[in-house]
Amino acid sequence: MSKSAIYTANISAQDVAVNGVINPGTVIRRFGPNVALSGNSIQICGQGYYDIDASVTVAPTAAGNVTITMYKDGVAIPGATATGSTSTENNPINLSISSMIREFCECCTGSSVLTFVLTGTASSVSNVSIVVEKL
Repeated sequence: MSKSAIYTANISAQDVAVNGVINPGTVIRRFGPNVALSGNSIQICGQGYYDIDASVTVAPTAAGNVTITMYKDGVAIPGATATGSTSTENNPINLSISSMIREFCECCTGSSVLTFVLTGTASSVSNVSIVVEKL
């Protein structure tokens, strides 16, 4: 059993430009002191490992590739990226990311910030689901 967890979802359509941050929506479930929603990001505080799973449905505005990358404190997390391709515009595809990060600081004065950034092709994002769990 984890010490903290958060589940956010956003089922409202949002237009996201290239290099734009995806809005994680609202808190559906949350417990513990180590994770919180803060605007377009999820804040993490407290030493330990965190498991992160995200599912995002995107409809690119043009044919081609679209990529979502998870960032911690403005730096891309190695391997925490998903790319999809479509041959027609506005064709929805689902992208999933699963990753684990480590937080070194026990204090919450220097909490980390997780964001999800879209690249490749501007898209309409219609469904976002994110779960962060402290292990």
